[in-house]
Formats: sequence, C-alpha cells, structure tokens
Amino acid sequence: MSDVVKGRRGYHSPLRAGQADETRRKVLVAAQELFIARGYAGTTVTAVAEAAGVSPDTIYASLGGKSGLLEGVLAAARADPEDPAQREQNHRRDHIAALADPHQRLRQLVGLSCETLARTSPIHAVLRGAADGHPFAAELRDRSLRIRLRIQSTNLQTYVGSALRDGLTLRQAAERYSALLSPELYHLLTVERRWTARQYQSWVADLLDHDLLG
Repeated sequence: MSDVVKGRRGYHSPLRAGQADETRRKVLVAAQELFIARGYAGTTVTAVAEAAGVSPDTIYASLGGKSGLLEGVLAAARADPEDPAQREQNHRRDHIAALADPHQRLRQLVGLSCETLARTSPIHAVLRGAADGHPFAAELRDRSLRIRLRIQSTNLQTYVGSALRDGLTLRQAAERYSALLSPELYHLLTVERRWTARQYQSWVADLLDHDLLG
C-alpha cells in the first residue's frame, strides 16, 4: 500500500502542466491588454479572468492577485521562451558576437535593446503609474532597474568589453547605456515627442558609439 501511495504522490502529468502553462499565458496576455488600456488602478482581477476565460480563483491561486499579474506581465515581456520574437532575438546574439568590429557589435546590441524596449515600455508605463500609490509597484520598479542594469552590464562585457575607451569602467558604461536605453526615455521620445523607433535607435547608437568606444 505504501508503495502505491508513494507512486501517486510522485505522479506528474505533462498534459496538465502544459494546460496550466497555456492558461497562465492566456491570463498574462489578457492582463497586459487591460493594464495598458485601463492602467493598474482601472484593472481588476475579475476583468482579467473574464477576458482570459478563467475564474478569479485561478488567478489568485497561480499568480497571487493583481500585483502578481503585473509582475508576471513584466517578466514575460522581458523574457518569455515561448515568444517567437524573443527567440529570434536570442538567435541573433550569435551573429553579433561573430562581428569583428566592436562598433558594429555595439550598434547591433543597441538594436536588440530597442526591440526589447518597444515590447516592455508600455508595461513600464503602467508600472510607473502604479508605483505612485502602491509600495509593491515601487519595489518592483526598483528591482527591475537593478535587473536591467545587470543584464546590460553583462551584455556590454560580452560584446564590447575589451573595446571600451580608456578611462571608462564597465560599470560606468553600463550606467550610461541603461540611462539612454531606459523605458522612460524611450516613452518620452517615441510616444510624447513622436520620434520613430528608427530615429531613437540611430540617435542612441551614435551617442553610445562615441561615448563608450571613442
């Protein structure tokens, strides 16, 4: 009897796991659309559940409520292995690493960052709005800033580290890269100032090429 019980406890259904992942994905897609359309304050768990075709209890059980929805939406926008566009971005990194010219590597890296910003900037706008009245959102925003700086520092080290101009540390380079390729600046110029994405990318690439590589 004990062996039977142990076997049942250890059972794992790939089908159920796949269904749970698909449900989570549907919920996050619905949450992202509603957050962007209505803002954090105007979005409810009930509305997300209705849009995703699930019960509110499912959302609370899997994501912990509205704050978990916002965190999940941001995480998926930043890194989702099921997103074809993100997979294609990752494949292009090998091409960038193979380029002989560090100026070309930096410009290609800026292009990848701009693609990520186009995907994540609307969610960061929701996060900034929520941070004014919700401590968890302010903490999530600070954590996101630290994560972004760490990722960008790693990318710069990988692709252009040895080519940084004399007197510039990797930390300084990452801080400048992170400031120019921030969701706040991207939103200001492409949404409020109506720059095209190409204009923004070219401007940032020119500045960073001169400032980081000389």
